[in-house]
Amino acid sequence: MAVLRRLFFSLCLGLLWSGAVYAEDEIESSESSFDLSQIKLPDLYPEPQVPASQSGDNLKTCVALDDEIVGLTPLTYRTTPDFYDDPKVAAAIWLGTTNTVILNFLPEEIPLTDIALAYAYLAYPAYKGYKEEERIRRVSLRIESLRRSKARKRCFET
Repeated sequence: MAVLRRLFFSLCLGLLWSGAVYAEDEIESSESSFDLSQIKLPDLYPEPQVPASQSGDNLKTCVALDDEIVGLTPLTYRTTPDFYDDPKVAAAIWLGTTNTVILNFLPEEIPLTDIALAYAYLAYPAYKGYKEEERIRRVSLRIESLRRSKARKRCFET
């Protein structure tokens, strides 16, 4: 029974993943023929964003711009460990691998004894890394806009 549950769980995950990856695009096709130029592909590789300055950046002095850059710089540091350096990931892999031996005495009705749940935790560090990259990207864009404002004001000249 546990094998069937794991197989069903894996099948459901595979179907959900394939449905998200290969989602159908809206195609406006004519009745007579199919035109390839009408296919709208998803933007898999988005263009980098151009840093936009805020309205108050032009009124700030060079020292205020530099102070804001210095204040934002620590927000570009990474706080989560790498995937292979994270002890929680190592514990999840170890528990997922040895789960059938360690928790074999528990009844089958308890869902925490499935191997897939221990391995399912491994997606969480990837999600946290994605959110961290998003935060770093936003702060880096703000720092770049402040640097451009400094360059427009010619703060680098003596």
